[in-house]
Amino acid sequence: MAILCRHAATLPNMRFVHDLAADPAALQPARVLLEAWCLSQHVDPESMVIIANELCTNAIRHGQGSVVLTASGSPDRLGLGVRQEGRYELAIPVPDSSSDLQITGRGLLMVDALAESWGWQLTASSTFVWARLSRR
Repeated sequence: MAILCRHAATLPNMRFVHDLAADPAALQPARVLLEAWCLSQHVDPESMVIIANELCTNAIRHGQGSVVLTASGSPDRLGLGVRQEGRYELAIPVPDSSSDLQITGRGLLMVDALAESWGWQLTASSTFVWARLSRR
C-alpha cells in the first residue's frame, strides 16, 4: 500500500494534502501526518485529528474510491476537507442520535460538536465533506 503525502511545513496559510487508500489501515498514518502538520502550524491538533478521522472513516466506510484529506489555516480559522471520488452510499451525511445503545453512528455528532461549522457538497463524481474550526 503506497501512501502519498504532500504537506507544507511552517509557512502561514499553507495546505496539507494527503491521499489515502480506501482502506481503514490508511487512517492511522493520516492522523499522524495531520497531527505533525497541526503542530508545525502552532495549532492544537486534537479537534482537527478527531474530525479528520471521523470524516475519513465515513468516506472509507460509505463511499467508493480514493480519499483525499486536506487542511489549511489562516490567522483565525482552520479548514479541513475530505474529498472522495465516487459518491457516498448515503446521499447526505447526517448525524445519527437515534439510539444510545448503538455502537456506531456518532461520528458526525462529534464533528458537529467540535467544528464551528461543517457541511458537504455532492457532484456527479465525488463527495466533499468539510469542517471549519476557530484557531485556539
